[in-house]
Amino acid sequence: MTKSVELPVEKVIKGALGLGRLTDGQVVMIPRVLPGELVRVQLRRKHKQYQEADLLEVLHPSVQRITPICPVYDSCGGCDLQHTTYDEQLRLKNAILGETLCRAGLCREEELPALLGAPLASPKPFGYRQRIRLQVAQGRVGYFGRQSHSLIPVSQCPLAGEAINSVLAELLKSRQFQSLQSMASAIELLENPGNNSVVLLIHYTRKTRPGDYQAARLLCQSLPLLEALIFDVEGQAKGPCFNGSGEISLSELRVEFHLPAEICGQALSLALEPGGFCQVNLGQNENCIKLLLDWTRKLKPGRVLDLFCGMGNFSLPMAMLGWKVTGMDMQRSTIRSAVRNGETAGLADSCEFSQESAMKAARHLLREKASFDCILLDPPRSGCAELIPLLPGLNARQIIYISCDPATLARDLLGLTGAGYRIKEVRLVDMFPQTAHQETMVYLVKSEIIQKW
Repeated sequence: MTKSVELPVEKVIKGALGLGRLTDGQVVMIPRVLPGELVRVQLRRKHKQYQEADLLEVLHPSVQRITPICPVYDSCGGCDLQHTTYDEQLRLKNAILGETLCRAGLCREEELPALLGAPLASPKPFGYRQRIRLQVAQGRVGYFGRQSHSLIPVSQCPLAGEAINSVLAELLKSRQFQSLQSMASAIELLENPGNNSVVLLIHYTRKTRPGDYQAARLLCQSLPLLEALIFDVEGQAKGPCFNGSGEISLSELRVEFHLPAEICGQALSLALEPGGFCQVNLGQNENCIKLLLDWTRKLKPGRVLDLFCGMGNFSLPMAMLGWKVTGMDMQRSTIRSAVRNGETAGLADSCEFSQESAMKAARHLLREKASFDCILLDPPRSGCAELIPLLPGLNARQIIYISCDPATLARDLLGLTGAGYRIKEVRLVDMFPQTAHQETMVYLVKSEIIQKW
């Protein structure tokens, strides 16, 4: 076994990994450390340009170090930053984002203070998740361990909402659930804020049988907070679906949340079918929408193109303020939800939603010589590099890009700046406190518009 070494931590980089150096200059990456700490580590996996290490002991801790509240934090792979204060988490993440922008050549270090705004803190550092996914193996439920597929059993998660933890605790004591989980590879618990209940999605490893249906009915009857149970057999939440009365249609279920009137002038309800995409941190989602509307108020309401629209999370609040919305998404259920949400809000005449890929949509809009005042981009983690060359032809005066990956964000921003857009503001949105994950919102405008401001 490699002997242990002591080294100081220079800084924390992407993935919440501490960066240190051996005496020969070799870079070492260490989890769960903080800048300025002196630590003792066990070297393990060596790469061409750096070496991984496990933390053995913190010899001189940072003043920002605190005791994690989760009993399995040291072994669970879900969180990365419970060992530090929330203010320090925000500082570290914002510094990582700033360094990413500078390394990509999007700005110089001296320009960063004017470009990178203060991070948007989550209203709740804990208990914020509206949805969790747990793995199932050998009769146990939990998360994968850090950098492994070893299961770490959990009976509650400090990141999950109160209703989810309450239902999870009851599930683990239920004989019906034990029989169902024996054929499951994973489960998902989704909080439904609309009626303070929880929906259980079970990823099944075989086709369902009558005995499974009986267990599902009894389970829903015995747990008052459990609104419904959905079986997922082929990778999609298609059912069958049960509540305490028996089998129901999946289309009867809605996960619903409400935006308060102060955000867009009047209250707005948004609902989606279980399995559709929704931000896991609903309080922080409201902050994202507020920031979006603040940026778009700089222009008179016109036409907005939402190329990854989902259920209308961003574009429907804009429609409430007078924008005409054209939205596309590949997922059929989210488009159904977007259409339904627009109709419920009385915005059907202002919104047009269709199931289509962003690339296909952009191409046909170019053929039609369509023009927009604003484009919303909220792509998956892989970004949308192939889409960017098409966007200038749509003549939008502003683009708002929402990203969950700093690396693909930097790549795509280089494409957008090369296509005639300039970055006006960048904001870190801490959608996932206690973890290394980063959500970022970027406001871009056409170069000639910047000259007028």
